[in-house]
Amino acid sequence: MRTSRWLGSPRVGALLLDAIAAARAQVATTITLVLVLAAVCFAILVTTGQAAATEARVVEQIDRAGTRLIALSDDGGAAGILPHAPMTLESISDVTWTFGLGAAFEVTNPLLPADRVAARALVGTLPPDLPIIQGRAPRPGEAVAGTGAVIPLNLGAALGAVRGTDLGDEAVGVVGVFEATGPLHGLANTVLVAAHPHDGLETLRFVYVMANDVAVVERLEDVLRTSTPARQAAAVTVETPSGAIALRDVVAGNMGAASRQLMAVVMGVGAVLIAVTMLAAAVSKRRDLGRRRALGATRSALVAGLLAQTAAGAVPGVMLGTIAGLVTLQATTSSLPSVRFVVGLAGLTLLLTLAAATPVALHAATRDPLRILRVP
Repeated sequence: MRTSRWLGSPRVGALLLDAIAAARAQVATTITLVLVLAAVCFAILVTTGQAAATEARVVEQIDRAGTRLIALSDDGGAAGILPHAPMTLESISDVTWTFGLGAAFEVTNPLLPADRVAARALVGTLPPDLPIIQGRAPRPGEAVAGTGAVIPLNLGAALGAVRGTDLGDEAVGVVGVFEATGPLHGLANTVLVAAHPHDGLETLRFVYVMANDVAVVERLEDVLRTSTPARQAAAVTVETPSGAIALRDVVAGNMGAASRQLMAVVMGVGAVLIAVTMLAAAVSKRRDLGRRRALGATRSALVAGLLAQTAAGAVPGVMLGTIAGLVTLQATTSSLPSVRFVVGLAGLTLLLTLAAATPVALHAATRDPLRILRVP
């Protein structure tokens, strides 16, 4: 008959049941552990959690201002950016969207007296920063007007048409109105005429590229310098929002610094309280642990049992503190940290609890059972 190598080691199910029973038997210890961990999670959420939510909101606002937008331009007209450049660059994995603009020309309303307004050929799809607020997006051969160009062109609710020399003196229907926001707000007074890259358009003056993430902007800049289809690629000017990126890094680094330090202090105090609480629990049940060792329980089983008892009180404490913190933030600021932050805080608190209880469990499990059980 084979003998188990782990003689005296309990099954996992039995270990968990015993841990729950021990937690219920030591009510004072369990309640203390629950309250300590609830206070730790609550304090961190209403301080560091609120700071993290504010930081994320501010960084999002900065990102909307154009930290990911890269502008390629042909300032002197010598670079000769080819019309199919937006489609080529959009295939790069780090790119969210691209579109190109041709050289500026003037258009006017052929049906009503109106001022002349700047217009450009549009290659590609209108990005989210140029949302259509009236009408629809243009198809090739159609146009959309910026909000600042509607009144000068005398465009009504049903819109109208524009005509210009670069359009072959043919009227082009205006099918929508777009609102220019963020870094593209300069196009608000412009008419964009959708064009197919093979419809006789020779070159583009601007290509706008939106990166997937701020972290890839620098790498993407180097790729665009060598991958942009142009007659003279060296003459293409690549502009990145370096100032906005620097501001974003400063905000992200400084806003949460103080709260993260406070989080470390709260975690440290919580670890000390947890260790003291579990030490008191181990001392109060030292004779029970001695009997188990004398009956053949392994040291590892005792350590696992004490840690499982700790977890039995830690899980409700973390849940209670997390719920209380989120409810408080929702009621006071209506600004909640991300799910990743909340889950990470809960996991980190549980790990900290087990780490603080481990030295106590090891000490209790390595005591000599004969000395513990000796009758004075």
